Amino acid sequence: MRSASVSRTGSIVLASLAVLAGPVAAQDGPWVLTNARIFTVTRGVVERGTIVIRDGLIAAVGPDVAVPADARVLDLAGRTVFPAFIDLTSSLGLPSAPAAPAGRPGAAAATTEPTNVGLEPDRIVADELRPSASDVQAARDAGFGAVLTAPSRGAFRGLSALVPLRDSVAGRHVIRSPVALHMGFQSAQGRYPGTLMGVIAYERQAFYDARRQGQVLERYRANPRGMERPAYDARLNALIPVVRGELPVLFAASNENEIRRALAMGREFNLVLTVVGAAEGFRALDALQASGRPIVVSVDFPRPTDVTGWTFRVGQRLPPNDSASADSAARRVIEGNAAALSRAGIRFALASGGSLRGAEVVANVRKAIAAGLPRDVALEALTIRPAEIAGAAEQLGSIEVGKIANLVVAEGEPLTDSAKVRAVFVDGVRYEVVAPAAGARGGTRGGGAGAGPGGGAAQVAGTWSVTVNAPQGSQSMTMTLTQDGTAFSGTMTSEMGTLPVAEGQISGNSASWSITVPMGGQSMTVNFRGDVEGNRMRGTAELGAFGSAPFTAEKNP
Repeated sequence: MRSASVSRTGSIVLASLAVLAGPVAAQDGPWVLTNARIFTVTRGVVERGTIVIRDGLIAAVGPDVAVPADARVLDLAGRTVFPAFIDLTSSLGLPSAPAAPAGRPGAAAATTEPTNVGLEPDRIVADELRPSASDVQAARDAGFGAVLTAPSRGAFRGLSALVPLRDSVAGRHVIRSPVALHMGFQSAQGRYPGTLMGVIAYERQAFYDARRQGQVLERYRANPRGMERPAYDARLNALIPVVRGELPVLFAASNENEIRRALAMGREFNLVLTVVGAAEGFRALDALQASGRPIVVSVDFPRPTDVTGWTFRVGQRLPPNDSASADSAARRVIEGNAAALSRAGIRFALASGGSLRGAEVVANVRKAIAAGLPRDVALEALTIRPAEIAGAAEQLGSIEVGKIANLVVAEGEPLTDSAKVRAVFVDGVRYEVVAPAAGARGGTRGGGAGAGPGGGAAQVAGTWSVTVNAPQGSQSMTMTLTQDGTAFSGTMTSEMGTLPVAEGQISGNSASWSITVPMGGQSMTVNFRGDVEGNRMRGTAELGAFGSAPFTAEKNP
């Protein structure tokens, strides 16, 4: 009887969650973004236009778009909208790998993991995803809406998944899987293949074996009678579509020699191969042009001493003790890598390289722009180009009717130094981005914007637009508050009706309160706790043993 009671209580809580944050299609109706400057990427700039979002998709976009009667309208006058960025070099949601030793890119990592780590062409990343909320938020707040997740080391790393940056990512949310087989030249210390030569030999032999395996399986399926049954080999079977050109390869290759070796392997086995990393792409322009394939360029710039031959070259031109000049000259070349590729007519996507966080990626893209990369090319390289490489150009990468509503709302034009991301839509779900308070430090409590005179309690009196996000979707509410010192009260209004705010308390810049949700003769208490930064608030709605949902809020003028 006890288990039945618990189950019944859980059902009530889940039903309440469905009301608070039900599926977007059932709860939100369409979003309408009006009066925005829209960078569509593929169809030019709409100087003053409207976007309609319905069921997580872009239903309409243009200068003259009818507003649906059931619409929730956001007036974005003075703001810009552009496609959310896509990172093709992420390990988001996968277990952390042991750190590689210091030294040149591609150095082998010490490991105590099972012997097959990095030799797993049949590894399905979509089955392993466990992204942390903080990692998701860090990328999304910088303007990213999706990442391509794959292990970051090994010879055969596995089959990647294109993942939306929702607060909670489940397998059903994955946009595409598998996207590609990921490979590299990274050796396995202490076991075969333990050297670069061994890795190359292992990979080439695996491809030859996969070709033969495919032929044997075809013959057996065509006429199995009287023929010995082929042995089942999951790894070889996973490579068969690769050697047949049916599944692309994303090959990690940073320096010049790695780039040329990867391209040579692609030619030998007729692979649909994309070079990933290409930090020294400017040294292999001829090979990259001849391949005719797009590439993925990391903006995790290497140290000047790690660039092939750089120490020797600058030593011939600069005084021995002029290390500052040498470093500056090297950095100009390194940060100008993407510009050199663009001038050579090579199509590419820009990516994090796997170690940079969202804001760092955008900062380094701005350095590439300062080094000569046209800003419109940089925007394409973060949106439509990665979508094309990931095989998702019909779903992501531009603002067009029918595509997934992964959008960024910003102040200022994309990728300018003054641009500030204010909201990101992922699968049509709106996530507010709370800007750091002026003069405030991350994680600081008390003082700063939102605090009262003299750095006292935050001021929350007024009307707030609250968005609660949960795996089921998002739900908006209106909260009206009055404040007396460190206490406050008021109401929260949503589709459930108007409910009183109870136990409202402020401690520095932290606010907490609760509402009681009636549910057919029973009730459930939802406890809110958030940090106030000026006219914005971010926090969590707690439902006891039944989980939590993040929320954002913005005070209306």
